[in-house]
Amino acid sequence: MNEDECTELQQCEMQALEAIYGGGGSSSDSDGNDPGFEYSAAQPVRGSVKVNVESSVVHQLTQDIDTDIHHLPPIKMTFTLPPAYPLVDAPDITISCCWLDSQAIDAVRQQLSEIWQQQQGMGVLHSYIDALKYDLASAVHSISIGNDQDRETIMSYDQRQKRRQFELQSYTCAICIEDQSGKHCIRLSCGHVFCRSCLSSYLGILIDDGSVNQLRCPDVQCRKSPSAQITDAEMDELLTTEQVLRYRRLYEQRKVDGDWTRYAWCPRAGCGRGVECDPQVDRLCQCACGYAFCRLCLRAWHGSNFCEIKNAQSLVERYIHALGDTANPKMRLKMEKQYGQAVLEKMLREHEQDSASLEFISGSTQQCPRCRFGIQKTQGCNQMHCPQCDARFCYVCGAFTSKDNPAGRSGTSRAVCSCFVAS
Repeated sequence: MNEDECTELQQCEMQALEAIYGGGGSSSDSDGNDPGFEYSAAQPVRGSVKVNVESSVVHQLTQDIDTDIHHLPPIKMTFTLPPAYPLVDAPDITISCCWLDSQAIDAVRQQLSEIWQQQQGMGVLHSYIDALKYDLASAVHSISIGNDQDRETIMSYDQRQKRRQFELQSYTCAICIEDQSGKHCIRLSCGHVFCRSCLSSYLGILIDDGSVNQLRCPDVQCRKSPSAQITDAEMDELLTTEQVLRYRRLYEQRKVDGDWTRYAWCPRAGCGRGVECDPQVDRLCQCACGYAFCRLCLRAWHGSNFCEIKNAQSLVERYIHALGDTANPKMRLKMEKQYGQAVLEKMLREHEQDSASLEFISGSTQQCPRCRFGIQKTQGCNQMHCPQCDARFCYVCGAFTSKDNPAGRSGTSRAVCSCFVAS
């Protein structure tokens, strides 16, 4: 064996790898399509290559899992070249990868061993890399995800690579109708692409107007679909912190105020969160702050005991009756002595204010026939658009209408809403 010849062959192979993959003594952790390469020129030669698996191989390996993965983290192949390599001895190879188990790694090592047997006497590192990159599926039939940390690593890497490929292309924004680089665009979960500037402005206008239920993809088809909402992650990426906070506040307010039989505001001082009532226990609400309360009286949870708000209502009605019975003032005096005249008068004022408010709302608004949200007409025709549930209906008779055919009642083909005229 001629050690000088082996050393010369090793140097030539390292120069070839450096020319193809970069590196040459410096660490390279590339996220691109080329593997990172680093080695030390000390004897024996040591180094490592990070190999990104070809996309068609990734598809074969991941077709049996339920996650849509197009890119896998690179396989790290660490090598040591003994003095007699490549004429006599094979390189010492170590394979490490977060998506290959020990059995799969043994299969890969066997695959590389067969390459060495076929090419002994020549440099085989480049052939090893090609086998890992293009022919891995012949030795490994599927990937193996060992734990949640490995899964997170794989998903994070896949998202970075998808984003990188997205940014290398250009797209036509459907709002400004201009071609934009992918670096300035965003692809929504529905698949439609818009430039960030246009979409941020569009969503900002909706939030400023309070139209929080309209935060959908601007595409015509998505605007008609209530399920095509902008996700929280997309809003965080497109909107300012103030806009996101306003959206969440308005959305919670609409949700709670729109269904008082299901939601309530936590009455605890300093909290004020919207709380969904317990579907199993009537009137029970359990806030995230730990306060359990009654949905009707907003007091601490009192179980099945008589609700205090009903006592208060009954008490006011009895006091009103006592005030009207001037011929027998004993009942009024007894109640004022028992509960206090100032307390009873305050309860009476609150009762009158609530009654006046309800009377005003009932007389000046029309309830949405779908969600019962009160809507007041100020001008224009009688077709109303509910901001709470997006229903369209006639303000006078409450019949459902259509945006494209306002005068046609929903559910009928010939009936026409006679109330639907401008006023």
